[in-house]
Amino acid sequence: MASNSFYIKGWDLTIFIGVIALKKDIIHYGNAIFWALMVTSFSFFLLDAYYLQQERIFRKIYNILSEKKSDDESVNFFRINPMQYEELKGVETLKYTESLFSKTVILFHAPLFLIIIVFFAMSS
Repeated sequence: MASNSFYIKGWDLTIFIGVIALKKDIIHYGNAIFWALMVTSFSFFLLDAYYLQQERIFRKIYNILSEKKSDDESVNFFRINPMQYEELKGVETLKYTESLFSKTVILFHAPLFLIIIVFFAMSS
């Protein structure tokens, strides 16, 4: 799950740098490029938070199963299905909004949104 988040951040940054590199075209297509960049960055922001939430769910299930496991019981930790362990997950700690506004997501995406807004405000 952490690698998915890493790839999402990489793609977001790649698209952002690619659009900034096309600075001369921003004059002609300014609003369209701005909104396209904002929509893609916002989509990556939501997707990053989703993968963080999923990672937290799997980690919580893993921790619960490893604590409950006795010596004679075997658990295949590579085949954990979150749907089977709905009762184990604490809903209060696994909310999507908490993942959406976590430090790791905000500290990467908020400056990117700010740079997009400032860049397009200065170029128009």
